[in-house]
Amino acid sequence: MRLFKIMRRVEVRAKRRVCYACAVMMAVTVLPALLAGCSERNVRDDGLETLYAQLDSELEKSHVYQAEKEQRIGYVRDKYVRAASPTDRMTLAGQLIDEYESYVSDSALYYIDRAMSLAHLLGDSLQVQRLHIRRADVMSHAGLFAEAQDILDNLKRSGVDSSLMENYYSVFCTLYQYISEYNNDSIRSKNTNALRSLYTDSVNAVASPSSFNYIVLEANEQIVHGNIDSTIALLKSHLKEFQSGTRSYSIIASIIAYGYKRKNDSENFKRYLTLSAISDTRAVVKENMSFRELSTVLFYDGDIVRANKYLKKSFEDANFYAARMRTAQSSRMLPVIDDAYNAKQSQLQSRLEWLLILTVALALGLTIFIVLTLRQMRRTNRANRIIRRNNVELKEVSSQLRRVNDELAVANAELKNSDRVKEEYAGLFMEFSSITISNLEHYHTSLRNLAVQGSVKAILKRLDSNSIADKTLRDFYVNFDEAILNIYPNFVENVNRLLREDGRIVIRSGARLNTELRIVALIRIGISDTEKISDFLRCSITTVYTYRSKLRKRALNPDTFEEDILKINH
Repeated sequence: MRLFKIMRRVEVRAKRRVCYACAVMMAVTVLPALLAGCSERNVRDDGLETLYAQLDSELEKSHVYQAEKEQRIGYVRDKYVRAASPTDRMTLAGQLIDEYESYVSDSALYYIDRAMSLAHLLGDSLQVQRLHIRRADVMSHAGLFAEAQDILDNLKRSGVDSSLMENYYSVFCTLYQYISEYNNDSIRSKNTNALRSLYTDSVNAVASPSSFNYIVLEANEQIVHGNIDSTIALLKSHLKEFQSGTRSYSIIASIIAYGYKRKNDSENFKRYLTLSAISDTRAVVKENMSFRELSTVLFYDGDIVRANKYLKKSFEDANFYAARMRTAQSSRMLPVIDDAYNAKQSQLQSRLEWLLILTVALALGLTIFIVLTLRQMRRTNRANRIIRRNNVELKEVSSQLRRVNDELAVANAELKNSDRVKEEYAGLFMEFSSITISNLEHYHTSLRNLAVQGSVKAILKRLDSNSIADKTLRDFYVNFDEAILNIYPNFVENVNRLLREDGRIVIRSGARLNTELRIVALIRIGISDTEKISDFLRCSITTVYTYRSKLRKRALNPDTFEEDILKINH
């Protein structure tokens, strides 16, 4: 057993060497790539990384959000088509304008035209003015600045209903804000910014301080004039009133980002730009600036991959919405970021090629190592198989001995013979067990000595011999026979009384019990299962079955033969 354990340790160590080699191979091939990727990315705030990951996740689901929006639009459009009343059609057209105004500008303008026709049909002049203002607003977002300016100029301020003045001035603010963003010329931007400030004052004069237009426009003015901290704090309190995924949330988050940009707080600038982009994605807002701004700042941070992805998203959204200004703005950065992205990919490709060469070289070296290790393992396994086979046989013999000893112990407990017989049986059992243990120890000691001497052939020759098992089995049968005859001194005579005279068992000279009598003895002590008897006698089940059948046929009472055996007491 000790030799077996030693050889097993050798096998396990060899296997560990192979596993270690594989682990080294994986580590050498994977870690450089991971380290290379990590070295290319600047260390960022964990919160920002979480937000970027969230934005990437939302972009993965953007097609789901867009499908839901299209389904919602389709439902309203079907109702619009089926509506018979001009008033109902007007209401449904308004809902479609709400859906399309930050989604597809051409569709928004189409339904504004339909609503305008219905308003004229119904003689609703207030609604006509409201739709003109809304048309100018959509055109401003689409980059149709001249057309939007013409519509607002033709309305004439004096003719606009007082209930629409807030929206009227707000559209002027939006128009001049967009013109200022579009023009890089500082002089023209200065003029449009002045006009925007003028119309912001007009909005503040007619709007409630709690209105959204008032909050947004006044916040922009306060930030421009340097009142940044208080304005940001106020906007954050308003931001809590809206849910991410609404246009209002996106606008306020982008203004907060603008405030942090003016403070040169780049971390919070990126944080609120990302929050605005997440909200735009959920709300399916195609007329947005958050992705373009975010791609630009990430480009300068060195995150070329995300910058490229976000800029292309901005460009696709602008084309989808038909926002000429946003398309032009994205187009300015697209070649720069795209070239940087391609250069980055080329650099990564080159690095991957070198890593592949290194990996192949390491794999070749490790393959040679593994082949040599496996060759050694095969030699070790060959010796192990022989040792295991013989140890299994020894274990089987020992297991049978333990099983029989347990069964004999139970049978012995049930015997009601004298104390002297019990003591003699216990002495025989202890003597046999002691001899068996001594023989096994001597056997293992001889194997260990041969192993120390390094004589593998001698070990194999010794292991191929079954002499120890055969001798142990013979000794066991002798002791078994002696124990049975001590417990039942007249056992053979009592068995023969149950058999016909011509079928009685005759013991040959010098023997105690033969196979038939041992089967009967086992049945007497309670072991009647054929499989167990075959294990005990180390013969086949068929052989045991044949012996039992022949004994019953020779019995005086075949039907009760085995029950009669159980009644033998002496």
